[in-house]
Amino acid sequence: MDFSGPQPADFDNIQSLNRAFLRHLRKASRGQRIRQAFVPAQRAPIKAMSDLQIERLSATPFLLLSLRERDGDYWRVLTDDNAQDDLFPDSDTDDGSGQLTAAALAFMWQLSRRSPYATRLVSGATLGWCEQIAECTLLRLLQQTSARNDLLRPRLAEKQEFWTKLLGPGLSARSDVRRAAQLTALQSILTEDPARHYRPTRAAACHTLAPSLRLAAKRDGS
Repeated sequence: MDFSGPQPADFDNIQSLNRAFLRHLRKASRGQRIRQAFVPAQRAPIKAMSDLQIERLSATPFLLLSLRERDGDYWRVLTDDNAQDDLFPDSDTDDGSGQLTAAALAFMWQLSRRSPYATRLVSGATLGWCEQIAECTLLRLLQQTSARNDLLRPRLAEKQEFWTKLLGPGLSARSDVRRAAQLTALQSILTEDPARHYRPTRAAACHTLAPSLRLAAKRDGS
């Protein structure tokens, strides 16, 4: 596998997507459905984030949103041309998440076609998922997902320690504290990867984390 990591332009896109996702989460009504994925104690702090806090957290060098990259069954049905509509619950994307989902999917699609390893590093996606979406045309992916309101989710929302780290030290005014929290959170994503038995991936990641955090530091002026 090609172990080339994300490029500076990729981190710009990640920050932009993270910022839009956090702003959506913060909205009182439109972000309520997605906020329900968090443990109750974390919903209020997310809703109360300031613009400055969102800017700091959006610089995290991985995607804070998830497209259910590890849910193989979901994606097998979703990309099956013969799938029946009633296999999925009724969908409604009026909460404003549809555009964000499409943008995130387009970014992950092009990144997976160029570097599956980079995709896995910024999202914890499995290699199989990267290959699956890369084999589809972008138009087909967008058509298959355009009506879904169960695709966009917070990353590892069920992991309280993960988000406690991001919503605590990850919002610190000190850039070194923020970067340390981001590194810890990123390691959690790599550890949670179902393909973690791929030792070369873990070894290569060790060489990519430091440049990733340096790029994030340059963006916030630290």
